[in-house]
Amino acid sequence: MTIEEVREEIDRIDAGIIDLIAARQAAAVRMAHEKYLAGAAVRDERRREALLKKVFEIAVEKQVDPVQVRRIFEILIDMSEERQREWTGEGNLP
Repeated sequence: MTIEEVREEIDRIDAGIIDLIAARQAAAVRMAHEKYLAGAAVRDERRREALLKKVFEIAVEKQVDPVQVRRIFEILIDMSEERQREWTGEGNLP
């Protein structure tokens, strides 16, 4: 493979990652609706910590830097919570 071919592969992977982030954000809106109906808070600290622990363990298994993966998922969770707050009208509240 050439450098250009590898770059094209990386570009396709990156586009796929963005598609998955968009799908995750759409799911966050659905979650906001369900939480609203259930009277649940946007932030669920136990779920957050369980998810971060799970992705850390998966990263270890896949031999990917688990600390960095955890950081990425912290951002994804923050994005999802913000989307849920937007949907519920809470705006930028923590």
